[in-house]
Amino acid sequence: MDYKAQNRQAVIDYILKGAHEVCDKLGVEVEHFVVTSNGEDVTYRGRDGQPGVADILEHLSQYYPERFCNDEGDLLGLASEDGSITLEPAAQVEISIAPFAKVEDVLAAYQRFRDRIDPFLAEHHMKLVHGGYHPTKKAFDLTLIPKRRYAFMDEYFTVIGTVGHRMMRASASTQVSVDFHDEADAVRKMRVANALAPILAVIADGTTVFEAEDIKRPIARFDLWRQVDSLRCGVVPGLFDEGFGVGSYVDWIMGTRPIFVTRPAADDPSSPALRADEGKVAADLYADAPMSKADVEHVLSMFWPDVRLKRFVEIRPADSLPAAIMAGYTSLVKGLFYSEESLAAIESVLGVKDGIWPIGKADIDAAVESIFKDGFNARCYGYSLVAWIELLFSLAAQALAADEASYLDELHEYALHKNWGSIKDIDSESERTVLANRLGVPAFGN
Repeated sequence: MDYKAQNRQAVIDYILKGAHEVCDKLGVEVEHFVVTSNGEDVTYRGRDGQPGVADILEHLSQYYPERFCNDEGDLLGLASEDGSITLEPAAQVEISIAPFAKVEDVLAAYQRFRDRIDPFLAEHHMKLVHGGYHPTKKAFDLTLIPKRRYAFMDEYFTVIGTVGHRMMRASASTQVSVDFHDEADAVRKMRVANALAPILAVIADGTTVFEAEDIKRPIARFDLWRQVDSLRCGVVPGLFDEGFGVGSYVDWIMGTRPIFVTRPAADDPSSPALRADEGKVAADLYADAPMSKADVEHVLSMFWPDVRLKRFVEIRPADSLPAAIMAGYTSLVKGLFYSEESLAAIESVLGVKDGIWPIGKADIDAAVESIFKDGFNARCYGYSLVAWIELLFSLAAQALAADEASYLDELHEYALHKNWGSIKDIDSESERTVLANRLGVPAFGN
């Protein structure tokens, strides 16, 4: 029996089960590099008498008691009611904070994590470092953790010859996820987030080193991700087309290789649980049996667009951010995506009418290229980058309660003071005024 249609529906149903009558929770993930006090990378098993990331996880297990190990017994993850601790390919430590409605609760959960890990790190002359790219090492100086998923990915990136190795080993991000009411709301938030992705990448750009050299160019990690794999990164194909829905997203997923498979073949139960995809697309690979929840989650996880759809909308452009900046960025996302006024204002500036979008992938790519070329003096969708930044902060501040709006101040300073150039566009101020007046939004900070 061929299960393609059944499996396609299973993936659609899985995603739509994430719909919420009340949308107010924020899921936040922050990745960190672990380095020694003299800047050396800390490997999974440690070396030269130095504890490794495995030892850090063992220390944290007293606070996050649920353990996740590979078949050989290597500890690779932890969880508690606060969230989960996992490892990225080259032993970057990630905390995935349990969804909270209040930014102060997100920040408190993150601070509990730091209070638990930092004393152990200090005792062993280690520390966590933020930024979009490893602060001291080239990607191939960094070793992968013992997780077969990453071995498959590493081989795949070798075959297709992209920068995937750099992404895996040397990048780190902050991801904020938002709820959706229904299919239409999910698509709407994906479209707005994709249009804003280059601007959000600028706001949350913290990359000052790339391949062990200082850089002074914008959004280096965001650019890196977009070069990883044209089949599964960047803008979701057809996202801005009329009629795009969750089924369209699933067709993209199921029509693309999943890199590897997470179950034995139905006609050979003794075959490996983890096996290569043999160049076949997901729909064909899983057509021999109904997809389990784990199968669905694996397939969805093997795609890394600027904005990803699971049981939530995952907004991915931000670099790894320190606590105060992370709180500001989380507040910004909340003020933009949980406010009808903010969403409608952004759509208005972009020229959206009756749900029809006049922009698409080419326009987003053009905005990215303008940022690469001109930095703060870039133009995005007809307006200056700086005017867009100020508009987003103004909309979020208007939408948020005063306590959460206060988190925006430090992020605003962070957003506009980078090491890759000054603001020279004389039209930025007038455009900011035009946009604010048009939308009835006070200038940020007023």
